[in-house]
Amino acid sequence: MYVRDLVREVVAEHAAHELPLVDSLRRLDDDRVIRTLTGRGRKREPLGFGYAELTALVTPVVWLVLDQAARRTVDAAMESVTARGRAGMRRLFRRTRTPAAPAPDRVLAGLDPAELALVRRHILERAAERGIDAREAEALADGVVARIATAGGEQPAVTDGPDAPPAPDALRPPGVS
Repeated sequence: MYVRDLVREVVAEHAAHELPLVDSLRRLDDDRVIRTLTGRGRKREPLGFGYAELTALVTPVVWLVLDQAARRTVDAAMESVTARGRAGMRRLFRRTRTPAAPAPDRVLAGLDPAELALVRRHILERAAERGIDAREAEALADGVVARIATAGGEQPAVTDGPDAPPAPDALRPPGVS
């Protein structure tokens, strides 16, 4: 499941008034969203008003924690790959010098119970830092963990592009050959 999709689902459930912010952030790439939510790389704005001031409570808590979890998953996978064959990887990368493509959206996949507990703890910590009520923070953390756990091995849905035309058999009424 994509981090951005999970964030939207959780925010819709726990803080629907933040959906315009989430939807505007979803148009940005993941790295830019993180920079925006953390305030890094922020330029001086003449009116002193921007995303940082609009940043509500739930959106940055959920997005930043889930992004961190997704990065940890990717880092662990890369460490495993490089441990098995650093020399082979170097040869492969040396041969395939192509321009950098935009980074794909971050995906949360296959978190074990210990990792889910860590995500829950981080959400509780960030929520406390932001001044979210403890009961609300618990509900938020439980909602995030439940969504991740129930997503299981779901593949991210493709949301862009035209739908494929129906198969010819799908257009015939039943019983007609």
